[in-house]
Amino acid sequence: MPAHLDPPPSAAQPRASRGGRQRDPAADRAILDSTLALLGEGCAFGDLSMDLVAQRAGVARATIYRRWRNKEELVLAALSALDLPVPPLAGLSLRQRLVTLVDQLRHRGQDTPLHRLMGGLLSEAVRRPHLVERFEETVVAARREALVGALRDGVDSGELRADLDLDDAVEILTGPMAARLILRQRPVESAAFAETIVDTFLNGTRAHRAGPTPGTAPENPPPPEEPQP
Repeated sequence: MPAHLDPPPSAAQPRASRGGRQRDPAADRAILDSTLALLGEGCAFGDLSMDLVAQRAGVARATIYRRWRNKEELVLAALSALDLPVPPLAGLSLRQRLVTLVDQLRHRGQDTPLHRLMGGLLSEAVRRPHLVERFEETVVAARREALVGALRDGVDSGELRADLDLDDAVEILTGPMAARLILRQRPVESAAFAETIVDTFLNGTRAHRAGPTPGTAPENPPPPEEPQP
């Protein structure tokens, strides 16, 4: 079997067993856990193989291929198993929805197995950019869609500018947290950082900007008075 085939629409979902045979959840779990264990122990994506995973999981290689047709699909499924579900957002204001979603990046990306494996995934970005693209399309797709939905609602309600680029907005909102946690490896202790990100974003994207808050200078302050002789 070729090392890489074009992935199906959702690589995070295992394929159905051939012939309608009953799937064994224990085998699924053993395969995913073994994949994560190997990656967590420092096995690079390029060195990972179905044979290694099968040996670690105690299953036949064909058992893995009945579920995932290549190691890219397998790795994405394993990473998906570590991710957190999108938190409840019903009834929240636009700001609360954005803060909740941005702050969840702190919970999923800080001192977690997923966080520890992200460095290895990023190291593959140059050699295998499609792997990072597939990661975005599968593992983070639900959270991204929740952010896009909140932003679209903000545009529809008139809270945000009508010309707001939603894709750019998502990157602006998520980039600072990712940079802090993954690139700089600095801890984020509370939701205050997410609130700062969201408030800075909203300050520049609201449809009608509010006046200066107490203690802040106006945007166009008057020139200073000339000293009297």
